[in-house]
Amino acid sequence: MSDHSISIVPRQSVYPDKEIKAKEILDWLVSLDIVKPTTSDCILSSTDGYPISEGARTVSSDPDLLPFGLWTSGLEIITERQVFHTGQNGMEGLICPNCKQDIANEDWDFLSEWGDNKSNHLTCPLCNVATDIHQFKFTPEWGFSDLGFTFWNWSSLTDSFISDFKQKLGCDINLVYTWI
Repeated sequence: MSDHSISIVPRQSVYPDKEIKAKEILDWLVSLDIVKPTTSDCILSSTDGYPISEGARTVSSDPDLLPFGLWTSGLEIITERQVFHTGQNGMEGLICPNCKQDIANEDWDFLSEWGDNKSNHLTCPLCNVATDIHQFKFTPEWGFSDLGFTFWNWSSLTDSFISDFKQKLGCDINLVYTWI
């Protein structure tokens, strides 16, 4: 079985007071017993994550598929600029908001502008217009932010939980499904 994740990512390249918001979200998740308050080696990262807890059953669309028996089963909180990509799911389409062309099959060097923290924009390789990265349409969805919450090997999250999470963040989000 391969690992997968669901990331909730604000649609903001630079999230204001990201460390404060990360702690606020963690405290909320702990208060609902969705994750445990202490970290452990439960994520695919060099850092530790927050282990899944019994309350996760209340926010999962399929609680019987939650990874209680898996080593990799926790929450990773990211507070550094990161491209939240789909892994083996790849990219089927990438539509420029200016020229409306699909640029998914172009040389992806244009993504380095954002990844190297030179800009919050992408310059379309076809029309050469720079536009905020969040205006491009990625299929499947990708995320671009310096804040993100990745749930490792969890089953689908409920719409109400995603709505509550979005409200806590105070902005639109991307939901990124990654297969490794």
